[in-house]
Order: sequence, then C-alpha cells, then structure tokens
Amino acid sequence: MAFVPLHNHSDYSLLDGASQLPAMVDRAVELGMPALALTDHGVMYGAIELLKLCTKAGIKPIIGNEMYVINGSIDDPQQKKEKRYHLVVLAKNAVGYRNLVKLTSISHLRGMRGRGIFARACIDKQLLSQYSEGLIVATACLGGEIPQAILQGRPDAAREVASWYQRTFGDDFYLEIQDHGGIEDRIVNTGIARIAAELGIELIATNDAHYLSANDVEAHDALLCVLTGKLISDVKRLRYTGTEYIKGEAEMLSLFNDHLPSELIERAVANTAKVAEKVEAYDILGRYQMPRFPIPAGHTAVSYLTEVAEQGLRQRLRLDSGAGFEPHYGDRLAFELQVMEQMGFPTYFLVVWDYIRFARDNGIPVGPGRGSAAGSLVAYALGITNIDPVTNGLLFERFLNPERKSMPDIDTDFCIERRGEVIDYVTKRYGEEKVAQIITFNRMTSKAVLKDVARVLDIPYGDADRLAKLIPVVRGKPAKLKEMIGAESPAPEFREKYEKDPVVQRWVDMAMRIEGTNKTFGVHAAGVVIAAEPLDELVPLQRNNDGQVITQYFMEDVESMGLLKMDFLGLKNLTMIDKTVNLVQQYSGIKVDPDDLPLNDVGTYALLARGDLEGIFQLESSGMRQIVRDLKPSSLEDISSILALYRPGPLDAGLIPKFINRKHGREVIDVAHEKLEPILKETYGIMVYQEQIMKIAQELAGYSLGEADLLRRAMGKKKKSEMEKHQSLFVSGATERGVEPRIAEALFEQMVLFAEYCFNKSHSTAYGAVTYQTAYLKAHYPVAYMAALLTVNSGDSAKVQRYIANCNAMGIEVMPPDVNASGIDFTPVGDRILFGLSAVRNLGDGAIRQLIEARSGDGRFNSLAELCDRLPGQQLNRRALEALIHSGALDALEPLGNRAQLMADLDLVIDWASSRAKDRASGQGNLFDLFGATAAADSAGGSDAAGLADISTAPKAAPVRDYPPTEKLRLEKELVGFYLSDHPLKQLAQQVKLLSPVALGNLEEMADKAKVSAIVMVPELRQVNTRKGDRMAVLQLEDLTGSCEAVVFPKSYARLADHLMVDARLLVWASVDRRDDRVQLIVEDCRSIDDLQLLMVDLPADQAADIAIQHRLRECLHRHKPPQDEAGLRVPVVALVRQAGQTRFVRLGPQFCVGDVGAALDTLIAADFQARISSSLLAA
Repeated sequence: MAFVPLHNHSDYSLLDGASQLPAMVDRAVELGMPALALTDHGVMYGAIELLKLCTKAGIKPIIGNEMYVINGSIDDPQQKKEKRYHLVVLAKNAVGYRNLVKLTSISHLRGMRGRGIFARACIDKQLLSQYSEGLIVATACLGGEIPQAILQGRPDAAREVASWYQRTFGDDFYLEIQDHGGIEDRIVNTGIARIAAELGIELIATNDAHYLSANDVEAHDALLCVLTGKLISDVKRLRYTGTEYIKGEAEMLSLFNDHLPSELIERAVANTAKVAEKVEAYDILGRYQMPRFPIPAGHTAVSYLTEVAEQGLRQRLRLDSGAGFEPHYGDRLAFELQVMEQMGFPTYFLVVWDYIRFARDNGIPVGPGRGSAAGSLVAYALGITNIDPVTNGLLFERFLNPERKSMPDIDTDFCIERRGEVIDYVTKRYGEEKVAQIITFNRMTSKAVLKDVARVLDIPYGDADRLAKLIPVVRGKPAKLKEMIGAESPAPEFREKYEKDPVVQRWVDMAMRIEGTNKTFGVHAAGVVIAAEPLDELVPLQRNNDGQVITQYFMEDVESMGLLKMDFLGLKNLTMIDKTVNLVQQYSGIKVDPDDLPLNDVGTYALLARGDLEGIFQLESSGMRQIVRDLKPSSLEDISSILALYRPGPLDAGLIPKFINRKHGREVIDVAHEKLEPILKETYGIMVYQEQIMKIAQELAGYSLGEADLLRRAMGKKKKSEMEKHQSLFVSGATERGVEPRIAEALFEQMVLFAEYCFNKSHSTAYGAVTYQTAYLKAHYPVAYMAALLTVNSGDSAKVQRYIANCNAMGIEVMPPDVNASGIDFTPVGDRILFGLSAVRNLGDGAIRQLIEARSGDGRFNSLAELCDRLPGQQLNRRALEALIHSGALDALEPLGNRAQLMADLDLVIDWASSRAKDRASGQGNLFDLFGATAAADSAGGSDAAGLADISTAPKAAPVRDYPPTEKLRLEKELVGFYLSDHPLKQLAQQVKLLSPVALGNLEEMADKAKVSAIVMVPELRQVNTRKGDRMAVLQLEDLTGSCEAVVFPKSYARLADHLMVDARLLVWASVDRRDDRVQLIVEDCRSIDDLQLLMVDLPADQAADIAIQHRLRECLHRHKPPQDEAGLRVPVVALVRQAGQTRFVRLGPQFCVGDVGAALDTLIAADFQARISSSLLAA
C-alpha cells in the first residue's frame, strides 16, 4: 500500500498555497509517493510544470482542479445567496485532460461569479455531465456540497447529491474523508462513511494540503493575510488549522482513529493509490500543432513556400522573373528550404509571412528583424526580415539548426500604435477560438515579500522600507534573502540586523519561506498563441483584468505543448521613424525610404561622433554616449558591434576600450592564427559574435555549421562533459587542418571565455539598422525627427522635457500650443516645432478632433467667444478651455496674450455661447444679436459680416492684469507637466553648465553613492516627521532636462530648512541613491543661487598646469574648508584659465568649496593669486 496525495494546492492557488511545485515534487519523492496530484483553486496554471517535474523525478503526475460547482445554470443571473461548492476534478487520461481544460475554460469565460477576492470561476452540473468522460471526481473539503448537506443536518440531500455523481461518473466518483482535527471533520466523515456503505461508493483519504510541512504553517498564514489584507494578530480573520501540509502514508493512517474503524481508514488510504493507477499518460507534450494555413489549390505547404520565397528573393535582388540566382544565393535558399521541409516548418514560415505581409500592405511599420531570424535568407526573401544575411555574414544555423530539433522562434517588432491591428488580423484569419494572448505570473521577490510580511506582522513601514533598501538589485533582480543572511552577504548590515534582532529574524525567516511564490497574474507583453483547434480543448483559458482571453499556461509551457507561439512586440522607435518619414513628405515633399538609406552617409556618422544621441535607438544612455563619441563609428558593422558589446559581460571584461583602441590604431590587432583574420576582421580581432565562434569551428576545425551551433550552445552552458568532448573534437580537427595543437588548445580556451560574452550577430545587425535609421533621420531632418520623437513620447513629461532641452541645444525652438495652428501631434513649422494639442492635459481626443475639424472647415478662431460659439460646451467643456488658456494655446486670441483676462472672460462667454446654442436649437434668434448683425452688415456692405457681428455681442469682463510670470509658468506646468514658454533656470543656462555637471535627465546613468552637484528648482516640498519626532523633507527637484525626488535627512534639514522653499532655485550638493530600480538624491548641502557668490581665481594657462602652483592653491583653499557639521555655507571656487586671449572657466570639485569667502580671498591674495568674489551667480 502507498498513499498518494490527491488534494493539493501549490502557489498557483494565488496567495492560498505556499508550496512551490519543484519543492512539492521533491517532498513527494522524499515520502516515497508513486504519484502526485495538483488541484489548485479553480485553475490549471501549474499543470504542465507538474507534468515536466514529475516525469523528471520518475513519479506519475495527476492533473486536476478544485472546481466550484453551482446548482442551476452558470448562464442564469447570479442569485443573492448563491452557494458555490468545492469539487476535486482529476484528469484520468488524454480525453479527461481535454474535458478538464474545457470545463476550466468555460468556468472562467462564462461562469465567473462574485467580485474581488471572492470572485470564483464556476461550472454547473449539466456541464459536468456533458464533459464527464475521462474525469475522476471527489467530494473535496468541508466546502463540498455533500459535506455541507451533512453539516446542515440534511443526510437525505447529501445522499441524493452522491447518487447524482455516482450515476454521472460511476466508479470514478469518490467520497473524500479529511481529518484536520475539528469537530466538523468528524461529523462529515461519519456521515460520508454511512453514505459510502449505503450506496457502494469508495472512500479516499486526503489532506487538502496548502503547504509542504508543519514548518510552513506560519508562512502560509502570512500569505493568507497578504491576500485578505489582515494582520496576523487580528482575531477575526481567515485561519487554517495548521495541519494542511503534505502527509506521508504513516501519518495519514494515524488520522481518523477516534471516529472511523481502522479497516475503513486503511481502505481509504489504499484507494488513493488505486486512483493513481487509473491515471494514464496524457501525451500532450512535444508534438508540433501548427495552425491550418490556407494553401492555394495545386500547392502543398512546401511548394507554396518555395514559390513565394523564390519570387521574393528575385524582387529583393531586382532580378527578372525567369532569371536564375547566383550560387551563393540560390544554393543557400535551396538549403534553407530543404531544412525547413525536413524539420516540418513550412507552415510556420507561411503563417509569419502572411501576417507580416498584411502589416506591410497596410502601411504598418515592421522592424528589420529581431533575434536570430535575420540569419535566414528565406526570412529575408519573404519580407519577414529586412537584413540580407549573405552580405552581412549571418548564419542560418544560428536560427534553425537541422542538428537541434526545436521550433523556430520569430519575434517581430511592429509600430507600437498599430500592433493591435496585426493581432486582430491573425485573430480573424484563424478564428477567435484559436488565438489568445499568454499569461505571466508575478512572483514575490525578496524586496516585495519582505514588505508584505512586515505589513502583516504590523512592523512599521519605515523599518520595512529601510531593511528592504539594503537588498541590492543586480540587472533588475534583487538579491535573494538566503544570500542576504549568508556569510557572503552583499549587505553585512542586513545580516547583522538578522543575527542580533529576534523580531527581524522571525520576519526574514517567514519571508524567506514564501519568497518566490506566485502573487498575481498578468499578460505577456507580446506573446500570442495560434492553434489549429479551438484553444479551449488544448489549454485552459481565462480573462485578464481587461477582459482579453489569455491562456492559463505561461509561455514556456505553451511552447512545450508544441503550440505556435508568436511574439508581436510594439517598438516605439518604429512609430517614430514612420512619423518622421510622413512629416518629411508632408512638409518638404521628399519621400524617404528608411529601408533603403545609403549606409556610408557622412552626416549620420558625424552626428554619432559628436554624441548627439538623444532619441537615437539603443544609444541614448550617458554611458553609451561617451562610448560612441570615443568610437566614432564609421560603418553599420561598428554600430552593430557596439550594441553587442554594451552589456554587462563585455563591459566587465574591458572589451569596449580594446575595441575602440584597435579601431583607431592605438592597439595592435593580433590573432592566434591567420585563418582567423577574415572571420574577426570586422571586429578588429575581438570575438564579439556567437556567429564568429561558429565560423572559427567550421574554418579551423572542420565542424559543420550545425555542429558549430551545438558547440556554441555547449560553451554557453559550460557543461563539463560536453566541453571535454568538444575540446577533443576541436583540437583534433584543427590539428588535421594544419593548426598547431598548442594553438588549437589555447584558441579553444579563448573561445570558451568569449562565449560567455558573445552576442547574436543577427539581432545586433538588425537593431543596428534601426539605430542607423534613427541617426540618419535626425542628422538630415532634425526638425521632423524631433517633432516625431516628442509626439511618440508625449505621455512621458520627463522625456518630453529632456527632448525639448535637446531641441534647444540643436537650435530648434519648441513653441507653445496654438489653437489656430497646432495639430494633434507636435508639428514642424519651418525650423521650429509647434507643441501638439495631445500633450495638453484635460484635453480629450474628441475635443481635439472637433477643434481641428471646426478650424479646417470654417477657418481660424479670432476670439475666445468665437471658439466657444463654434464649439458647443458638450464638445469643448470648461475644463478643456481652461487647459487651452493656461497652456498658452489661446494667447493669440487676446492682446498681449493676457491669460488672466481670458480666464476672467471664460464663464461669461461660456454662458453666452450656451444661451445662443439653445436659441439656435429652438429656432429662435436673440434680439441684440439681430440688431448687432444688421448694423455690422450695413457698415461692412454685405451679409458676410453677420457672423462677426454675432460675436461682437459677446460679454467681456472688466480688464485685469495678466498673471505674474511665476504664476503663468506654474499653471503651464500643471497642464503640460513642465515649464513651456520659459523656465526659471533658463537665464542661468551658462552658469548651469559650469556649476552643474550633472543634468537630472541623466541621473539614471549615475553610479550609486556618486557625489554630484546640480542647479535645480524645488517645485514640491513635503515635510515628514520621523518616528523619533525629527523633521526631514522629501523634495521634488527639476532642472532644464528632467526631474527627480530628493531626501533631506533630519541633521541636514535642521541646517538647510531656511533655504528649502517651494520654487526656490538652488545649487545642491548631493549623493546618488539607487533603490528599487529608481534613483533619488540625498541632499547634503545647498545654497540659494539668487544670492550665491563664487570665488573666482585667475590663472594663466602655464600656472594652471604647474603642479607646485596647483599644490599652493589647494593648500590655500583647504584652510577655509567649511565645517562638516554645518550646512548652507559652501561657496564654489571657479578658476579662470586664460590662454591666447581666451578664458576657460573650470569649476573646482566640491572638496575645494570654502566657508568664509572673505577670509579665503585674503589668503589667496596673500599667496600672490589674483582672485575676486563675484557679487552673485547671475553676475558671474
């Protein structure tokens, strides 16, 4: 006899299961169980993972679902006190799996009842009966219908329900007994045993496990509190008994003894193994299930793919329809088509070709390629990619290797605004029931789980936040809690708190036990599955929060089933390129084809060399900016290489400086063997690409490219046995081809080292092409490009602010919106850009379109009254009009652009326009309007003036003064997210360059703890009291390029409070604080720039270079260093270095700031330096 647990919940019972599947399977193996069932609440999320893990562990997987059943129909309206009963449903075989999938999908798509955390996916008995084949069902826990009837004292009702299930499922219906120690279990178990005896139904013993062992009781309890928003200390809340863990056979046999006979218990335990024996293999993994592509008559998938590929390649190469191909194209095309046929993938390529053709035919921008697909000539011929793999040296085997059977993976970038059209096309093409998007699961990371557990333990947020902030984030992933408390902890302070504080120890231990569990689900940003059959027979489906149908299996599991998964990615840069091309054609009549640009354009490479990289795809970061400046790319290969090298591995290995030095002849290019020269020539002798490793194996050691791809993968995975086998093959193959064994050995070791860093050349080349396109357009059509860039990013005020700063640096003025000229988007006007109306807050799309239509149809608006009269209130409401006024869009309608006057007139004009609209609607006229119109028509000599006369009767408020400049700017910022017509720091642009080497827009690139100084404004300030009652402040800072949050801790705040005011302009000294993937500043000192003085030191160039004089200057300044415990005293020191009639300003670092500026000046003069104090920063 062996017990099999048939009622188990994993962490896929979101926040109601603490068991992660790998650990659950390990526990089952440890307990000697031959099989393991998974019955999560209402879902099948973990079914495929269970299948894989159990198969690997050598035990039988049983796929199930603890479903919710209602009496009545799920299509009926929900009753007020509707009962939803638990029922364990297991799939017995492949038919049962399909029926379970069907029922699960129906329950989510049609049977959702209740709201919020009490919402449940339900089925009814008619559906259970309809899809009963191949299913095993059991009565579940106390929430089952039969246990509930017994508890309510209705044994006849319980018997009747049991009879229905017995009639429907026969011997595959079981009555569950459970013993969690409560009196209710005993009442139910005795009642169930009686029904079993009367009706001849077998019993099974289960334990409704929600966690692995008794050690996890607290952790699971914490999860329940996270789910329900309760504290662990709360008396009234959902609790479990503490016995709901996976129990072994002996422990199960020891239960029930106080109320059931031992032979009955033994039989119920033994029956679990018999149930497991009934379960057959599901056979649902590994078989490719391609959608049915409509093949034209007279063709097979192979012949049709061949025809369209040959036709496409002739068009690419500009050949006549009957012309043959050159061998290097013809032979490669034939080889690729043969491999695709051999591997069974022609339909796959036709499906991809079809939806990309739809996109191109409908003007939807498509990327030039992504991933390894750019290595395929067939993909290039079909228009799937736009990169010629032959001329770019890309390898097909890196994409599709005949020696490695796996589904091809073509991910495609589309214009982000029109990606949905492609998904809609695919959905209509193959049928709604065969297409769905793919689920994702959000796991509880160390930082998140620490905060969640702190909340349920009622630990103050400040304490939780401080401890969580000690966890470092590396490449987007926070360190695990086990690592944080280990001997090699990246934050010893964290480990120390854990070891010394029992509260912290309990808190971290509890968090550690549930770290990594699933918390919520989401939707994959790009993944779409397309099937040949209705999906609800293959994978369970549900809806996401927006009502879209999504799979319950995540991407890897969908692929494991052999289903076709496509990634439809939205790439904002493609939208931007498309908008730029359209603007160029619209305003200059030039048609630019971004896929046919000259690749040797001098202007493009000049733009890259000077580092003007704002808005350039993949090159915007400040780190990349310096690299590109140093590299001075001169070819697409250079761009592609730098994209491949700008990643953690190559950066850590110092490959980029080596690459740059070799390009510019500052370092000798050496290779281990002459055969390597043609392979590594484009990358100056450095292995940059995976394809280069493959070519080396082919050329030097005689590998086929398929074998070379396996070598590349083995090197990447570093499997010792594989590596030893390949090393022997490589060395012997290279030796046979004339390479010395010593060199071959060394070369193999070098390849292993570089395989860690090497990147996919196909992807890098394709994305390098997009980089080049953006750089070319910015270099040649800067106004159109920046207008498109601003439009595409209009929803991100920080980026818009940064790009406007870049426009200013390029000499392109960005003008405020204008009701008579602005379009929806940012628009080029000569060498200036007009602000787009879509970027103005509180102005909806409908209002903008109505406004533009009215302007196009009936001409310009001449006054606020005319605007309100022509566009009634339901089209352009008061809020929208207010937004237009404060953003400056109506400045031209009022003398001197007096916005305060427009606001004073607004309510009067709205009432007047509304009254006129009502009169017109009722067919009446307004007496005063009639008189006014007649007089105006007489004086104008015609009836055309009647409309103007109507407007002349509009009311006008008493004259008011315009807003003060600061108020005008504040209101502007409220409506567009930043200052538009001016900026309080604009007049300080030169001083900012000198004293503020860090722009806030580039703060993301700064290292943690870096010391910075910046000239900023304080638009927001919030005082906070610490737990000790000390005051500190949280500030919002901004400059001409962007904004950030800053913190002033109590010690600093006590000294700086007088300087810290809303709208203050400050020079701040701060340190960078990187936490939770966001960057803030810790302010250490500041000075108001309105009265800031500078200590200016004149130095001829020869003295500035003299080490002795530098030392003397340092000594003088250090004598007047401000005291460390005092803030608000620093005076910056600036050296004026004069040479050949020119003066260069050099800001000395913050360590040279002085406190008493007068005393410092005296010391400098006494030491024979020429120095002076500027009267203020503005005068400097």
